[in-house]
Amino acid sequence: MGIFLGILCLICFCLLSAKAATAKLHFKKIDKILLKVHKPVSVFLFIICLIHIICVVPILKNCNLLVMVSGIISVIFMVLLVCLCHMIKDRKKKILWHRILAALMATSIIGHFIAYIIDFNNYQRNIESIEINDINLENVEDGIYRGECDVGYIYAKAEVEIKDGVIVSVNLLEHRNERGKLAEKIVDNIISEQRIDVDTISGATNSSNVIKKAVEKAVSGGMDG
Repeated sequence: MGIFLGILCLICFCLLSAKAATAKLHFKKIDKILLKVHKPVSVFLFIICLIHIICVVPILKNCNLLVMVSGIISVIFMVLLVCLCHMIKDRKKKILWHRILAALMATSIIGHFIAYIIDFNNYQRNIESIEINDINLENVEDGIYRGECDVGYIYAKAEVEIKDGVIVSVNLLEHRNERGKLAEKIVDNIISEQRIDVDTISGATNSSNVIKKAVEKAVSGGMDG
């Protein structure tokens, strides 16, 4: 959801930016249309941006710092643009500040988008590199063990209790994600099937694999030797 809203924000901003291009190129008809929708699109962009921020809060700890900082700067310029354009009465000053802040906002949005693409590609590579290894539970000493797996946009920390070669319980201590809540029921499957590499939960494959890897790391901590 957060990704979709982010793309929607980018589309809205491009639509608003097109107004400057049509004015300079003297595309009068298109310019009039864009002028009419400028305010509604601006309001829509502001609302979508706020919803986008709320949606990505759960994964902020997992994303690259540059993604978060560039996003915050973009929002700051957006707020300043809205506030100053309503506060400044002089038309020339208003146009000047509108252009300056719009340019700064465009730069920060482009930076945010590029940083996100790079970070997301790293996340995809981390997901693809996950391999769940088979562990003979009979070789695991009795005890309670913890393991974690962090691939960037998904993080899981699990606590596993082993007794007499049996997985007694699996507690998911932490699971930071955006749309992978469904994957959390995979711990029940791990207990019932008494193996780590169970089938992933439909609709939450990535989170399923991250949770399984966290469980594997926890169990491997109790291996003999």
